Amino acid sequence: MAQQSFTDRLLAENQVVWEAMQQHRFVTDIEQGKLPEKVFNQYLVFEGDFVATAIGIFSYAVIKAPDIRQQRWLIGVLDALANEQIAYFERVMVKRNVTPENYLRGAPGVYRFSQGMLRVAESGSYTEILILMFGAEWMYYHWCSRVIRADIIDSDIKDWVLMHAEKTFIDQASWLKDELDQSAEQFSELEQVQLSGLYAQVLQWEIDFHSAAYIGL
Repeated sequence: MAQQSFTDRLLAENQVVWEAMQQHRFVTDIEQGKLPEKVFNQYLVFEGDFVATAIGIFSYAVIKAPDIRQQRWLIGVLDALANEQIAYFERVMVKRNVTPENYLRGAPGVYRFSQGMLRVAESGSYTEILILMFGAEWMYYHWCSRVIRADIIDSDIKDWVLMHAEKTFIDQASWLKDELDQSAEQFSELEQVQLSGLYAQVLQWEIDFHSAAYIGL
C-alpha cells in the first residue's frame, strides 16, 4: 500500500472543517443560483483588499524559499497577483458599479483571516507559508471545480468561479500540494501535527472570511 502523502493526511485529519467550507452558504448559494448581488459585491471588496495581503505573503515565501526553483515559481505567482488579479478586481468592480468605500471594510472575520495569514508569513517558515496558500487554493480549486458545472446566470460570478477551475489555477494549487509534500518530509511527527493544526486554522479563517460577506443582509 502506498504511503499517505502529508497533504492527504491534512485533508483526512481536517475533514469536518474542510466540508464546512465546501458546503459554506456562499458556495451553495452560487451552486443553487441564489447568491445575492449585494453579497457578491461585498465579497469582491473583501477579496480585492486581500490581494495586496497575498502579495505580501508570497513575497515572504520568495525570501524564505530554499532555492531558485521555488523562487522562480513564486515570482510568477506574484506577477499574476499584481498584474492579473488586481486588474480583474478593478475591472469587475467598475462594471458592477462597486465603490469599495461604500462597502464594509475590515470586518472581524476578514481581519482575522488577512492578519492571521500575514502574521504567520512574517514569523513562520517556508513550509508554514505553503500551508497557508495550500489551505486557500486547494479549497478554492475543489469547490469551484464542482460549482462551475452549475447553471450560473451572473456572468461575473461565473467568470470568478471559472478562474479557479481552469488549468492555470489547478496547476498552481497542485504545485503547492507537491511542494508541501516534499517540504514536510523533513519534519518530525510532532511538527507535522502542529502543521495540521495550522491547516485547520486556515480553513476556519476561510469560513469566517466568506461568512463576513453576509453581514447586514
